[in-house]
Amino acid sequence: MVNGLVSCIVTTYRRPVSVLKRALDSIMNQTYQDTEIILVNDGLKEERLHSQIEDLLKSYQREVQYIRLQEHQGACGARNAGLKVAAGEYVAFLDDDDEWLSEKLEKQVKWIRENQVALVYCSHYYVDVAGKMRLIKEPLAKVGVQKDGFLPLLRCNFIGSTSYPLMKTAAVKEVGGFTKGLSSSQDHDLWLRIAREYSIYYCEEPLVKLHYSKDSISRKNKRVIEGYEYLLEKYDAIYRANSEIWNYRLNYLAVCCISRKDLKHFCKYWLQAWRIRPFSRYNWMLLGKVAHRLRGRVLGSG
Repeated sequence: MVNGLVSCIVTTYRRPVSVLKRALDSIMNQTYQDTEIILVNDGLKEERLHSQIEDLLKSYQREVQYIRLQEHQGACGARNAGLKVAAGEYVAFLDDDDEWLSEKLEKQVKWIRENQVALVYCSHYYVDVAGKMRLIKEPLAKVGVQKDGFLPLLRCNFIGSTSYPLMKTAAVKEVGGFTKGLSSSQDHDLWLRIAREYSIYYCEEPLVKLHYSKDSISRKNKRVIEGYEYLLEKYDAIYRANSEIWNYRLNYLAVCCISRKDLKHFCKYWLQAWRIRPFSRYNWMLLGKVAHRLRGRVLGSG
């Protein structure tokens, strides 16, 4: 590992070059420049788009290590391919349709060193299709160092997307990297394994722009449910030993499902939550979310 070096890994698959350029530009424009940039092409077969990517990389003054996988491996396999060749002490992943604010790495390197943690994360801006930005702060994210982040993370993924954290490369490799073949919740799965072994750190300053993407995996209901079920099964014994956390998780998933108009799985998770803890205040989480949205609309109309 090269001390201080940050390995910045971008994976791409069938993304327009103009969008990929936005992501790469945000790495090039970082105030922290002790970085290596690794772009992983996840088995793209379209030669025209591949040629456009090569032309884009040639336009930069800095070298970008370009890995073209022979077969499509999915997000986890592509990220692991980049991780395998990463030489940095730290690693940060960036989805090809997102972008970093210019001081992201500088601030996160400072925090990870000062607090001696394995992972630092931040708030973000959500950018809708019209380009309007909205600040997102996760209510369960705890400012500062968390030495016990594992159990809170079983409630929900308050760390968020892979585009947010900076991590110690050795820690990511120690817990096995991304779970290949997992269709969704890949980020949550990795955060849980890291937080189970190491301390994490949160600063609520927004340092990433998460752009709306209509073809995002997060919008494909079947795959999303597969990810939910994978984690529920994987940590089943821990959930059963912590009924309050289990109840919260199920209610949280129910809210996620109703927001996706997935009534079938909403009913499944919500009814299971009631069976586990019938008098839990979390069973009314959905009503709280609805009230919050209605209150926001009323205030906005005023």
